Amino acid sequence: MLGKNQVKRLMESPRLIAGLGVAAVLAYIVWIGGPYLRSIIVRDAAVTTWINIVRAPIDGYLDANPLRPGERVKRDGRIASIDNPLADATPLAEARAARDAAIVRLQSRKDLVVQLERVMNDRTRLASDYADTFRRQLDAKIDGSRKIVTFLSSRLELERAQADRMAKLAKTGASSQSAADAATSIAIEHQRILTETETALAQELVRLDAAAQGIFLLDDGSEGATAQRSLEMARLELERAKGDLAVAQAEAAATQAVADATSDIHRKQSTAIVSAPPDSEVWSLIEAPGGGVRAGTPVASWIDCRILLVDVPVSDVEVALLDVGAGANVVLEGKNTTYHGTVLLLRGSAATLGADDLAAIAKGRHPGIGQAIVGLPADPAAIAACPVGHAAHVDFPEIGLIQVILARLRL
Repeated sequence: MLGKNQVKRLMESPRLIAGLGVAAVLAYIVWIGGPYLRSIIVRDAAVTTWINIVRAPIDGYLDANPLRPGERVKRDGRIASIDNPLADATPLAEARAARDAAIVRLQSRKDLVVQLERVMNDRTRLASDYADTFRRQLDAKIDGSRKIVTFLSSRLELERAQADRMAKLAKTGASSQSAADAATSIAIEHQRILTETETALAQELVRLDAAAQGIFLLDDGSEGATAQRSLEMARLELERAKGDLAVAQAEAAATQAVADATSDIHRKQSTAIVSAPPDSEVWSLIEAPGGGVRAGTPVASWIDCRILLVDVPVSDVEVALLDVGAGANVVLEGKNTTYHGTVLLLRGSAATLGADDLAAIAKGRHPGIGQAIVGLPADPAAIAACPVGHAAHVDFPEIGLIQVILARLRL
């Protein structure tokens, strides 16, 4: 064994001290750059994409033939169907019964309007015929009254002439005074009859003018427009029926809309599909085929192979050195093609994305390691193959070992 003096001499040797310093620096470099060196040597990144969970829209049972993991969704978007044989059909039956009753009431109102229109037409013809007959009768009566007035006027002139002659004869003594008085009395009576006839004629002319305005006055002065009043009542009933018909039409339309909406709700509650965008890939089937599910229960997950990402484990130092939008060279396991990707997201080791967000997690992921999400350019071959879960090597040209060490040393 070396004595204390020998050890002291060795420790004081400049070469030994320099060597120990270099060894310590190299060890620190290896410790600092280890994660970086490991990331560029080991393909510990993984091709991934966003994962999407699909939940059951209704209570029910899954069909026996859902799409299986790895199958592509077709144009109809269906992953699985859900049937609910216990969906309550009572609201639908009630809505349809209300609609049928409203349709019956509507048809009844339509029939009533048709009948009242027929009655209205009949009474219109009756009122028109009555008015024509009334006017013709009145015209005939007026014509007769005028002839009587003419006749009475002529006779009255003769009676007056005869009374004048008899009065003159009585004065001369050729005739008696009683004969003259009798002739005068006859003339006065004919004057009275003429006046009454003229009065009746005037009243008949007034009735004719009133008839032209729809007022039909009888001989005793009362109104005789029974047909007209009947027509007015029919018109009033028709207008009331048309109002009821409009209400019935609105009610029928409303109940039809309610029935349609209730039918649509019942259909959606009875059957539904668990869907995803066409050409997406089923990633997992969470519920077994034929199993019962509750609304909101996760049923399946799907991924969009047109959006390919790479989950890259990086140290927190690299996360600090990288920027969103930085370039990245990506080589997939077993491939020689280099893809030029772009950094989309950076997360420190305390807040990395996991299986709830990503379909695949890098195998190099462990506590204390940060995360870079790199987007790959669209490539038809890669989209068709959908290499989610494959290992990948990722290199960031903008940073190297020297930058990592300087960042760690805060230089």
